[in-house]
Amino acid sequence: MIPLVVDTNIIYSAIYNKNGIERQLLNFIIDNDEIQLFAPAIFWNEIIRNLSKKLNFQEETVNSILSQFDIIEISPKQYEPKIFEARSLIIHKNDVPFVACALFLNAPIWSGNVTHFQALDKSKKVIWFNSKRLNNYFKKNILKK
Repeated sequence: MIPLVVDTNIIYSAIYNKNGIERQLLNFIIDNDEIQLFAPAIFWNEIIRNLSKKLNFQEETVNSILSQFDIIEISPKQYEPKIFEARSLIIHKNDVPFVACALFLNAPIWSGNVTHFQALDKSKKVIWFNSKRLNNYFKKNILKK
């Protein structure tokens, strides 16, 4: 099983644009038993807030949509030992839990936020994929099997 920490903006993009690359990648992940999505506990509040505010979705609708993506929640208690290290790798404080989860799981992060996550390109501790890079990774490593 390949763990992958997913950022809120990926799910928002996939819901907003059902024909976009994020949705295509999520559909591939859903159909592939080798890959499992994870997110910190704050992910759910953030995605519900964004979809309610920007797309006028009700919380029940958001929860129903999210259930199809099979994202496993990582509690703060689990990733808390990695918070200090995560803070040293990323500047934006709201993204620290995502990096801490990646460190806890020894997993890459999938985010579309270049400004916040580009600093991880220099890190040897956490791999960061934007959608294009993740798509290329899947083509080279998963689809060849």
